[in-house]
Amino acid sequence: MTATIPTENVSIPAPGEFPVLIEHDARYADLDPSRRISRQALVRWFEDARVAVERDAFGADLVARLQSRVGLLLAAIRVDVLAPLRVTGSYRIGIGVSHIGTSSFAYRYAVFAGDECVATGESTSVHTDGGAPAALPAEVRASLEKLRVETPASGRPERAEARLTRENYPFRWDVRTRFTDLDTNRHVNNVALVSWYLDGIAELHTDVLGYPTGGPLDGLAPSSLSVQYVDEVQYPGIYQMRVAVSEITEDTVRYVCGLFDGRRCIGLAEAEGGHRGSDNDGDQIDLAEALAPFRFED
Repeated sequence: MTATIPTENVSIPAPGEFPVLIEHDARYADLDPSRRISRQALVRWFEDARVAVERDAFGADLVARLQSRVGLLLAAIRVDVLAPLRVTGSYRIGIGVSHIGTSSFAYRYAVFAGDECVATGESTSVHTDGGAPAALPAEVRASLEKLRVETPASGRPERAEARLTRENYPFRWDVRTRFTDLDTNRHVNNVALVSWYLDGIAELHTDVLGYPTGGPLDGLAPSSLSVQYVDEVQYPGIYQMRVAVSEITEDTVRYVCGLFDGRRCIGLAEAEGGHRGSDNDGDQIDLAEALAPFRFED
């Protein structure tokens, strides 16, 4: 059993809406324990598409100049799974620019199996100069205009002040950075950080379930995940991942996560998924009651 998000709340694009479509083969390593393409793998697919498009649209020389000054930083990423993705077959990733601001721009993504949209995503990148947001270079802006899509991105969610206080999240999980988490900018890569949030939610599930062999039950992985990268995460370091439940409905549970360096919040995430899963005997288990004590305290 794999939870998917309600499609009536999601704008479902068609392949023809995107200026760029990239063929992408799934790999066995992309699978999660439920034998579906993981949310982390989808974020990596989006990163691969983004890098490929920027090298083609901006040109290798401009990309090299931007990277040399850490000129483009990912500020936020979102992924929504609409249908189960399997390792068999190939996919197409649609990518286009949905918004261009003064110092930032947003991409819109979609993953297609044939002509069926099975996942969507959004990301926001910020151009910086010396660590502070800076106006997009004219040549970058001109290249982005050629990649416009009509479907707008939803934008970054507002940060409620209560989300920045670590004690408001009942569940704590400590995580140590690894050398293999680093990217070419010498800080923890955005895809690695996505895995931290997914691990934090999985740790909450396993804590509630009593740490079953093989990890949490199938069906509990979030179908929707949105991450805000508030500050860079360094190596070496030990950080606190905090997780809480913000809402439980008849069918879904919504989580909020915060990543903290001491008391300083350096990352935020929101996720939504089902609270029902199947145990090793195939029996259905509902975790709604067990998750209730982990409510966010605002």
